[in-house]
Amino acid sequence: MREIDVFKWPIAGGSIAIRETAVLPALPAGTRADRHQTAISGRPAPKNAPKARKSPPADLLAFVRTQSPTAAAQALGLARRTVARLRDGYWPRNPEKIVRAWRTYAGHLAEQRSGWFLRRVYAGGVVRHARAAWGSPALAARVGQVLVCTRAADGALLAQTLALPAERFLLAPVTNA
Repeated sequence: MREIDVFKWPIAGGSIAIRETAVLPALPAGTRADRHQTAISGRPAPKNAPKARKSPPADLLAFVRTQSPTAAAQALGLARRTVARLRDGYWPRNPEKIVRAWRTYAGHLAEQRSGWFLRRVYAGGVVRHARAAWGSPALAARVGQVLVCTRAADGALLAQTLALPAERFLLAPVTNA
């Protein structure tokens, strides 16, 4: 708590000043790291500060600057003028739409790092993949479980259980599923 002097100027009594001492609560400490607990800052820490990027991702800038504005705008689904402004160094305060468009575009170009994918076992030991049904008699008791699958060399599907000890099954196309 701090004490300060307050002067009151009564309207009806003339120009006589009455001096009183008021006690004010201490202000919160500042937001800078070099200030200590007793320091006072006129700017409290924001509660809901934006968490957006302050500059564009480097790969986005490289892409926008190597492509023509029209080609980049079509690829990203943005306006041609927005892409042209990005090339000139513009970055908006709220770049969510631009970042979302870039992540979508970059995700379509990303390499698939693993050939394994998750699939659920349906009734009769059937696993659905690539608009086709694949099955094995050994999977009939595993209905509802999730397996990891990959393509085998002969074009069949190879499935492996996630539970230890892991078991592998060779799946063949099912015609009547």
